[in-house]
Amino acid sequence: MAYRFACVLLTVALCAAPALSFSAGAPNGACGDMIPQHHTDPQKSAAPYQIILSKKQINAGEGVTITVQGNSAKDTIKGLLCQTRVGETPVGAFDVPPNNNYIQKLDCGNSKASAITHKKITTPPNAITFNWIAPKGLSEQAQVYCTIALNGGVFWVKHTSDFLKVN
Repeated sequence: MAYRFACVLLTVALCAAPALSFSAGAPNGACGDMIPQHHTDPQKSAAPYQIILSKKQINAGEGVTITVQGNSAKDTIKGLLCQTRVGETPVGAFDVPPNNNYIQKLDCGNSKASAITHKKITTPPNAITFNWIAPKGLSEQAQVYCTIALNGGVFWVKHTSDFLKVN
């Protein structure tokens, strides 16, 4: 009897786990509202993370290094979805080194590499760094928007950086 109960419990756990979050990255469907399909509501409290820009001003066609970092060692990053936007419109492209163990590019809509998302992360880091390249011809202020997950049930949606002026 105990063996049967353990088998049923294990089967339920294995089937339920994939439904709670996307361990290998955000789906393309999350690009618009940046809300992960974790079957729970986002946190309403202030996010315990910072989005740090290496520069406050760049020229069109140039890049900026972005770091998403927890405010303390316990504020690790299990999931991530970031876009750089002007208003609500994603702009530019992300550059991710091929040997990066934490993130990958995501094509939102018809825009190549217009977002980054997490890979399957076994040991969540406290900080993740990546690059964004402003499109040629852009001359507006942009902001980095990130949805950051501490785990499958605790996440913050559309946390923003300071403004980045693009000339």
